[in-house]
Amino acid sequence: MTLPPPTVERSGLRRLVGLGLIACLALTLAGCSASGGSSSEQLPTGPAPSITVLLRMGSDAGTTVQLLGTGTTQAALDAAAGAVATATFPNAQVGPPQPATSTDPGLTVTTVPVQLPAGVTSFTLDSGRIASALKLTHPKAVGVWVCTDDRRSLTVDSTAQGAVSSDLVSGQCQVAGSTLAHDGVTWSADVSVGAVEPPSKIPWLIGAGVLVLIGIGAWYLWPRRSRQLEASSSSPPLPPTPPVH
Repeated sequence: MTLPPPTVERSGLRRLVGLGLIACLALTLAGCSASGGSSSEQLPTGPAPSITVLLRMGSDAGTTVQLLGTGTTQAALDAAAGAVATATFPNAQVGPPQPATSTDPGLTVTTVPVQLPAGVTSFTLDSGRIASALKLTHPKAVGVWVCTDDRRSLTVDSTAQGAVSSDLVSGQCQVAGSTLAHDGVTWSADVSVGAVEPPSKIPWLIGAGVLVLIGIGAWYLWPRRSRQLEASSSSPPLPPTPPVH
């Protein structure tokens, strides 16, 4: 006697494999979306006026100096951004402030473009020059960060308390220094930014892998195919052909 094939077990296994492929796809997409630190770490903290300076060392988008402020005016922050850019990059061309993009009523944002070469760039930051450039805003708390995109590497060697001096992978932000008014804390940081690298092929490879996973998962979970397999497996055998007299 021939036993029928284990249809239920085979169908369940196919579903488990398909769900596993979908889970791998979700984890892949989550890994692609995670990059750099949380943006909330760079928001101004401390008593107002509080200013965060973001030096964004870009590639195709270029370099910008962005200031985030609380308890200050747009005009004062625009002037301070230009002063910070000039103090940090004295030999570079600094453009006018770009239109503000913040929708938070308690946060003032300004950005000025800076024209820098695409090669290796090194510069020094210190609390004295930053404080002088920000004097129009009269800040009570200051934080300075250096950021790169996914095509430039970054090294920040800082004397600031709590700053971790280390080489970072591309597309990250590193704190260079912070201070409160009248706390007597001084800091300095040596920054080295790598040359602009060619666009990475990793996103294309990830995209191809995702498409393969989608195709395999769809094949395993295709309902019509599963029904056909179950129907063909559960059909009783045909009776033998009657003898011809």
